[in-house]
Amino acid sequence: MRKLFALLCLASACIPTFAQTSPAVTKAYADNKGSLHIITADGRNYTIRPKPWQAGGGFEAIKIAPGRRTVGWLADQMLDPLQANSNDSYPVAQELAIWRDGRVIRRFPAPALVIWDWIFLNGSKEAAFHIAPPRGQDFNYACIRFDIDTGKQIAHWALDRRDYVVPDWVKPLLVNDPLPDPEELSKRFPDAPMPTKKTAQPQAK
Repeated sequence: MRKLFALLCLASACIPTFAQTSPAVTKAYADNKGSLHIITADGRNYTIRPKPWQAGGGFEAIKIAPGRRTVGWLADQMLDPLQANSNDSYPVAQELAIWRDGRVIRRFPAPALVIWDWIFLNGSKEAAFHIAPPRGQDFNYACIRFDIDTGKQIAHWALDRRDYVVPDWVKPLLVNDPLPDPEELSKRFPDAPMPTKKTAQPQAK
């Protein structure tokens, strides 16, 4: 009997195992009570509730990556009129959170100012966000690109008033907050040189 049991254990050990893939995300949304829900193909509902510091803020810009295993969103904090330098309160995004296979795997806090928009890059391997002052005060444009698995910053761009050049990965982040016209920049900052115009060099024959 012991020999039979040993043989069965040996046989089961020899059966090849295959990496299981998690169910795809079918829907991700925030409800009217402020919680975020991630629904997977097997019917599970993963619920994320706001952190205490988010009081009154909630979640926004919820996006599902192309592979449908990764979800990201912006976590908002409510600014009071004094913090917002305004007559009223409004929410601002302070953190980008990345969820995968049932749990939050990465949080990217805004290093300064607030997050205006964000995107997935390279499938679901990278993410990038655009930071600027609340409600677009002043001309302050900067975008940061991260590796999701390691959490490391892999690229940074900031508006250079001398060379008005925007990398391709930055352009989708500025769709809702386009850059000011070069002439507008020069009027706002008269001591700054006008952006240079890069001309194509003639090719050698």
